[in-house]
Amino acid sequence: MQLYDILRSIVTNIMLVVLLFTLARPKCQMRTLYYALVAIVTTDFFLNIYFYLNNDYTTLGKLDIFFFIVVGISVKPLFSDRFMQWLFNCITAMNVYAVTVVLSYYLCGYFWYPQYANTILRFLMFAAVILLYRKYLRPLYRQAAELWSVYLFQSICMFTNLGWYFIGNNNVQQTLNENYIPILLLAALVVFVYVAIFISLKKSLRAATLREENLKMQSDSELIRQRLLLMDEAVRQMSIVQHDRRHFNNTLLALFQEGEYDKAKELILRQSEALPKKPQSYCRNVSVNAAVSYYAELARQQGIRCDLRLDIPENLKVDELSLVMAISNLLENAIAAVSVLTAEKRELRFTAVNTGQLILEMTNPYIGEIRLDEKGIPISSKEGHGRGTQSISAFIAGCGGELVYDVSGGIFKVRLMA
Repeated sequence: MQLYDILRSIVTNIMLVVLLFTLARPKCQMRTLYYALVAIVTTDFFLNIYFYLNNDYTTLGKLDIFFFIVVGISVKPLFSDRFMQWLFNCITAMNVYAVTVVLSYYLCGYFWYPQYANTILRFLMFAAVILLYRKYLRPLYRQAAELWSVYLFQSICMFTNLGWYFIGNNNVQQTLNENYIPILLLAALVVFVYVAIFISLKKSLRAATLREENLKMQSDSELIRQRLLLMDEAVRQMSIVQHDRRHFNNTLLALFQEGEYDKAKELILRQSEALPKKPQSYCRNVSVNAAVSYYAELARQQGIRCDLRLDIPENLKVDELSLVMAISNLLENAIAAVSVLTAEKRELRFTAVNTGQLILEMTNPYIGEIRLDEKGIPISSKEGHGRGTQSISAFIAGCGGELVYDVSGGIFKVRLMA
């Protein structure tokens, strides 16, 4: 067993597992993923020692593919992806693995010390894919994973065709040397198909962004109309207060002139208790605070108890107006759902936590039945309804975040991670 075999095995397995973990959505701490990574790489290395000692790379390749399938099934509970999305992640990772192995095998011959160059090339190719995903492709890939029913079949076919050269032959090195043209063409096909998928999804995302802008304009108009009504009401209330204040001052002056100081004191105390309280600040972001304040007052007028705990900074990494519209839609939908309940059940809870990533969660009770589509998004049965939910989904798609709905136990819960 040579040093370059050890390096190639460790680097390839580490990068393959890191790629899979990057594509998926973890629901555990990073420490747990780190331990899983170490366990997988260590186990695979010790399983491969015998084949390295005997230079049996053909059986080694077949064993690695089988081992990765077992690993994919074993670590699924560590991630929140649904099963078919997880399968799509595994197949995508295996396609990247197959293309990387093929290209590094053929390209390493153009460098000094090709055995070590093979390892370096694999590391660079895996690293480039992971970096490209994290910097640019995450929103597009998450959309592709959501549409797994469209793209999974193509991914499996590509992996089957390319993987056959590793699984269906008795000498993988001889196969690679004798069939380099069809293998390279298949590797190029895999790359071009994924590029085509991302380009088509980018155009779809652009169309979704335009729809989001239209929804945003509609929401903006409605919010402005509501604010104007609120301002008109404030002006009207101020006129009433000024009118009452004149009568109060005249009454107070008359009591002082008549020496009725106790009655004047009592009148002043009652007036102080009737004064409006200081407006509450819910978060540091002015725009979000304005929207939350409006809907909190709307909820109060309908007898709805609100538990609002918001840690939203003044400066945001996401588009501020889009976030305001998403929060407005969340609160509006929750108020509409709760307002039909009995008085003791009229309550909602809205929290926001800023950990570098903004995590929003709305919880409220509901009556009736809420159905979710295949993407886990609520389906509206009423004509003209559901635009708020569509706007929230468009906001999440635009910022590459995550959106999860849970309607179990008579409690409606929606979580946004942006």
